[in-house]
Amino acid sequence: MVDRAALRALVRRNMALSAAINAVFSLGFFLAVFGLPGRRLAWGWPDRLAIDFLPQAGMVALMSALVPVLVERRAVARAAGTAMRPVRAIVLAALAYALCALALGGILGLACARLAQSIDGAAALALKLAFGAVLGATITRLALRTR
Repeated sequence: MVDRAALRALVRRNMALSAAINAVFSLGFFLAVFGLPGRRLAWGWPDRLAIDFLPQAGMVALMSALVPVLVERRAVARAAGTAMRPVRAIVLAALAYALCALALGGILGLACARLAQSIDGAAALALKLAFGAVLGATITRLALRTR
């Protein structure tokens, strides 16, 4: 019998953890690449903020699909009443999520660049933090779902 409440709690906990971790990583990489948010950042040259959505989206999706599933695969399988997924299938699924997220990151970066030539650094930081957190939680939820 599937304990759906335990499975939902497991997924919610991992979504929150993924959102927090990816927001912190997004903050660190933003500060490393763009510095403190005290100036306007160009979507195109010289800052290339729009392009930065690609590596962020790819890595957030890859790690959000890979790490929680590998860590929790036994608990998820037990709660869902199914056999554990093979590691190879988990890695391939994580790569597929990363490729889809790359497309999403590209579309978002292009859309932002079309809307304005530049953005305030603090607003850019908030956007990147929110993007990393929401994408991480969403991918974690999708990756932990049972089939």
